[in-house]
Amino acid sequence: MAKKSKKIIRKILIVPDYIFLVFFLPCLLLGSLFSIPWILKQRGTWKSNCERSPKALILRAFTVEKLTSRGYESLLPFRNPSIKWLAFLDPANSVATEIEITKDLFIMTWELPAIVRFMKKIRFLATAIIFRELIAIFRIADYCVKEHIGVLRVYKHDYPALQAYLVSCLIKIPFIVDIMGNFELIRRLSGKVYYFRELNRIPFIKVFARIATNWLLGLPLRHASLVLGRNKNNYEHAFALRAPVDRLSLLRINNFSATFNAYNPEKQPAKQAEYPYLLFVGRLVEYKYPLDALAAFDLVAPHIPEYRLVIIGDGAIRHEVQQTKESSEYRDRIILLGACSNDIVFNWTAHAQVAICPYSGSTLVEAMLCGIPVIAYDIEWHPEIVIDDYTGFLVPFRNISALAEKIIEVVRNHEEAKIVAMRGRELARVAFDKEKIQEKESMYYRMALADSR
Repeated sequence: MAKKSKKIIRKILIVPDYIFLVFFLPCLLLGSLFSIPWILKQRGTWKSNCERSPKALILRAFTVEKLTSRGYESLLPFRNPSIKWLAFLDPANSVATEIEITKDLFIMTWELPAIVRFMKKIRFLATAIIFRELIAIFRIADYCVKEHIGVLRVYKHDYPALQAYLVSCLIKIPFIVDIMGNFELIRRLSGKVYYFRELNRIPFIKVFARIATNWLLGLPLRHASLVLGRNKNNYEHAFALRAPVDRLSLLRINNFSATFNAYNPEKQPAKQAEYPYLLFVGRLVEYKYPLDALAAFDLVAPHIPEYRLVIIGDGAIRHEVQQTKESSEYRDRIILLGACSNDIVFNWTAHAQVAICPYSGSTLVEAMLCGIPVIAYDIEWHPEIVIDDYTGFLVPFRNISALAEKIIEVVRNHEEAKIVAMRGRELARVAFDKEKIQEKESMYYRMALADSR
């Protein structure tokens, strides 16, 4: 009942929110005109003092709590010899903080201004977003000039990418966009736009939500110095959004823990459990399909009575995952660990019998680096690295029966599966080699810094 009441209130507040926004937009445009002298001054200062400076600012939405729980070592691979100073920034956070990870590597958050917090409180969300983005753009531009930032880099091509594009419009700073995830696929699976979801809530405009979303996503991609995809699907997605083909390139993921890269099968970490187990690691969100792992375990549990299912992760559907576990006949054999540090994830991964990766990124690579048999859905980028029956195992998308059958097959023929897994480990070590990726990344940074445009 309470949820229904909240939904009704939100729908009621949408009307005054958009009426206010429509009448206030001319004031914002007028204010932007008055800021032109400041913009021209900042642009000249940046060109004189900061152009080609080997300092990079990465725009990325995050919370300090999540980064702390994962461990700051997950950020270390973002350091690069071509960049002397690096910082991660979320310009629209709930708190303001600055933490030094190592020398010349920082994470920073800026607190939302009081006016934006007030608008969010009274549920004027559309107006709050416009204010939030405008304020962030001017603050980032000012920061880049003051701190001599030579290049911006963006993770995820939604709000951070728009911020980088608009900051570049102000001071002509080059920016690189990293596309992460196949969000066109997620849109098709969910039936809704994945990014700029507020467009779905605006009367009349929500009819054009997909067109508007694609335009907003494509705008920074068309003007970025470089657009980096993590896999071929990212590349194709960027191309579909009209990113210039000569600025597209492929850069494999390099943000998994150094612990996994240094893993030695001859030197195993301490065991976390004495029983054999299947492992799922990932965010507990709908499109990572943790519920599919649970459903498959219900089918395989009678056939492998000594096995447990271990789930590591947290997210929007954790409550649903917990409820599904409690309703399972085999709930005593399902262990939900929640969010864990990289070291704990590594220890559990290294001793898993099978890694269940319905739709994964870094966690799939980490399992392969540990020489664990991987079972994944035959979807998106998986076939690039999981070659069926050679480096891992693929099953048809959302086919729970096939997933269960493959788990049983791998468990019962574990010696043969281990041979497949070790081939997968060698492929992962080559495809995701840290030094090679870093060399390629250095080239991209040099290209961007040399791009005077």
